Amino acid sequence: MRFLFIVWILAVCSGCQPGQTVLKGHIENYRGESVFVSCYESNLQDTLKVDASGNFSWTPSGTGSQEYGIRVAGYQPWRIPVYLTPGDREELDLSLLPDKTIKVKYAGNRATENEYRLAFSRLDELRIGYDLESRKLSFADYKDQLEPIEHDLQILLEQIDDPEIKAHFRQKQHLWFQNRRTVYASVLAMRLREGEATPDENFNAFVQSLDVNDPKECNEYMVYEIIYWQQAQDSAFRTEERKIDYLNRLDHLVSNQEMKNEFATKYMKMAISGELGRPLDKEIKRYNEICTDGTMRNQIAEQYKEYLRVYGNLMPGKPAPDFELIDDKGEKCRLSDLKGTYVFVDVWATWCKGCVMEIPYMEKLQEHFANDKRITLISISWDYTQKVWLDYLKKRPATWPQYMVDKENMDVMKKEYRISGIPRFMLIDPQGCLVSYNYERPSHPECVKMLEQNMKNNR
Repeated sequence: MRFLFIVWILAVCSGCQPGQTVLKGHIENYRGESVFVSCYESNLQDTLKVDASGNFSWTPSGTGSQEYGIRVAGYQPWRIPVYLTPGDREELDLSLLPDKTIKVKYAGNRATENEYRLAFSRLDELRIGYDLESRKLSFADYKDQLEPIEHDLQILLEQIDDPEIKAHFRQKQHLWFQNRRTVYASVLAMRLREGEATPDENFNAFVQSLDVNDPKECNEYMVYEIIYWQQAQDSAFRTEERKIDYLNRLDHLVSNQEMKNEFATKYMKMAISGELGRPLDKEIKRYNEICTDGTMRNQIAEQYKEYLRVYGNLMPGKPAPDFELIDDKGEKCRLSDLKGTYVFVDVWATWCKGCVMEIPYMEKLQEHFANDKRITLISISWDYTQKVWLDYLKKRPATWPQYMVDKENMDVMKKEYRISGIPRFMLIDPQGCLVSYNYERPSHPECVKMLEQNMKNNR
């Protein structure tokens, strides 16, 4: 009894309850920056109270074991992971550096584990496989760039005492690096599109070694890259049929039914959310043939039902919503006045970097179709002032019709075409009906081919 009384007294005196989880720490060079704490699992969003000296103490409201993320506004890394279990007393010391980065130091029982979590979370900052330099590398050299990073991470992993946590992260780490190796498929696909030779026996051997039916060896991202590479090499592949083609190849490639269900479902969720304005009835039918999980099929059915409700008026064959245009001479007309040819619409603005990057490709598109009476290219500016737009056109004259819209008609476009960002490209048929209100960009390597096919199919 005396022992329990002493424990109670000590707990009261220390300002916390027995078994209470506490994260405390210090932020060096703290100047009043906002510090946030979040948790994906519990949807927690909270603010750490930091005193003028940079000290803080925080107790989570939950009772389970969870990973939390600490973020200091304006600094990198943008998320500092801290794993806490009931009763933990963990410490986190941060030093805010002049280059807007943070030096992180953990203390406590889970210090080693949290150090590993931080290192692992920062892997996604690596640009290997996504940068221009990667395009120059053979697969052997590409792998060589990854191996020292994997080696350093492995050293941290081996320092974790908890065998269950170590096994969990060993699996995650293995899949992450296998996935990043598989990303080399995108490097080869880029070379192929640009007419470069692409054979790489080392990469082919790597792909052949992957067990796509073992969840410990393969995930949906790796399967996506493998199929992407298959499509890139297939001269008969049609870009406009890539979704149904993906499902067909997935069905052939993966025989593990549970994995096939999971991969097909994740792909369809992505396809529905990203398609915007095209019926996916064929894809839904093929998906239902592939997926044997009734719960997953119902999820996709509900998502697609909502998709049709929101975008039903923007499906192919529906009249293109009309609005007023102003040309570069100040004359007004309406979109509907342009009926008679296919109209390829470029919605852009001078302040939009992505839009401006598409202009050289619009020029190439115009050059290709200059003598084709079937199609007209137009650009519609969303610039806020006519002067800015006209000044830009003087510096870079265009050889296809240029228009802009006032704020009222811009709002009409945003609402009727559900445009939340630009650039946006659309194709309208000679009758003024939509072929697609969310067309491929001119920079897409098969844009010309797709336009030719659309005009052929929609006669």
